[in-house]
Amino acid sequence: MTRPTESSQPTSATQSTATAAATAKPSTHGTASPLKSRDFALLIAGQGISLFGDATLSFAMAMWVLDRTGSATVFASILAAAVVPTIVCSPFGGVLADRMNRRTIMVALDAGRAVIVAVSAVVFASAGFSIAAVAVMQILLAVLEAFETPTVQAAIPQMYRRYGEETVRQATAVTNQVQMLCNLLPSFLGGVLYSTLGIRAMMAIAVASFAAAAALEQFIRIGAPERDGELPSPFDDFKAGLRFLLRERPNVFTLALFAAGLNFVVIGYSNVGVAYTIRTVLGFDATVYGVADGMVGVAGVAGAIIAGIFAAKLSMDRMPAALVAFTLTLLPQGLVFLLPVGAWTKLVVMVAFECASMICCCFTNLIAAPAIQMSTPEAMTGKVMSIFGALCICAQPLGQMAYGWAYDRFPVAAILLVTTAACGAVTAMMTPFSRRFDE
Repeated sequence: MTRPTESSQPTSATQSTATAAATAKPSTHGTASPLKSRDFALLIAGQGISLFGDATLSFAMAMWVLDRTGSATVFASILAAAVVPTIVCSPFGGVLADRMNRRTIMVALDAGRAVIVAVSAVVFASAGFSIAAVAVMQILLAVLEAFETPTVQAAIPQMYRRYGEETVRQATAVTNQVQMLCNLLPSFLGGVLYSTLGIRAMMAIAVASFAAAAALEQFIRIGAPERDGELPSPFDDFKAGLRFLLRERPNVFTLALFAAGLNFVVIGYSNVGVAYTIRTVLGFDATVYGVADGMVGVAGVAGAIIAGIFAAKLSMDRMPAALVAFTLTLLPQGLVFLLPVGAWTKLVVMVAFECASMICCCFTNLIAAPAIQMSTPEAMTGKVMSIFGALCICAQPLGQMAYGWAYDRFPVAAILLVTTAACGAVTAMMTPFSRRFDE
């Protein structure tokens, strides 16, 4: 399949290309690449600082709750509760992202997060540790995150749609690299910072990060999304997004469901299965698991960088190859648990191929997300990406529960080999789908 030209896109997408060119106004004159623009640099810097603050805060709060309660279940329950407002509010975040200037939304949300964490820090300083206060803070932050994610995902194609799908993929690759790196840094630095500075200083770092991100983002030059005709009510606006997915471009909805299914598998076997296998099945201690988890995190960063190098070529016709590669990384992990080898051999094989799985996932993500963005009209990008995000978020706890149930009842080899077979079947179905995606 060849990448469709601009003239082969749906009429609504073609119209939005022209309007985005008039409204995005990226300052790219005289530069070798649109990605060297001042506005994109501000967007990436703001998002990177914000993500670092978010990851730092999450790490610090986890350590603080564990220190005070000694219960991982308590904090896990708080995180699970925070998922609910994220899922519920994401569609509203998408509607808002398609109705207002996206720069204004990003600035307001990061400033809001700074205020929430600062107020929470004052409450903790005056009243001491409180599970209820921690829960309220996490839920409020989750609500704001539900509004920010679709806004950023809609801002990138608005800025670069006129340069073509290859440029959108390259811009998305850069944001993925920054996200992976900013999530990884607190894993290495968080323990030292928390032990040395304590929870108050860690919260202050988060507040400063959110405030700095808001200060940078306010200088991004990006227009309000263009719309045809009168602005509908928010409810009608959301219905229009669903109608677009279900009736006008069902292939986009199918791709979103596929991405959610991949999330189901990856989160389930990685977050639950790998931890259970290393600690319980193989009998290694927390230190070994920590090193293994860190290696997988580094592989995620490396994967984002490698995928970014090939971003311009990652059109939908590359999806089957990426899925074949992902499926092949699962097979050795299942087979090694059928062999009469030692625990260390099983650990090395499992971690090595899980790192390879993470790299393959970076490729599938970089193919799927820009394909959805470029197939969606400008006035619907926020709504469509919010629905895409909500589906992926829903898949995560479902995958964790399903794989947790499976690992309690079946051998590791059986679970991984069944997962391999299922991924192989999906790959076979995706091959013809990838060819007709733009029809």
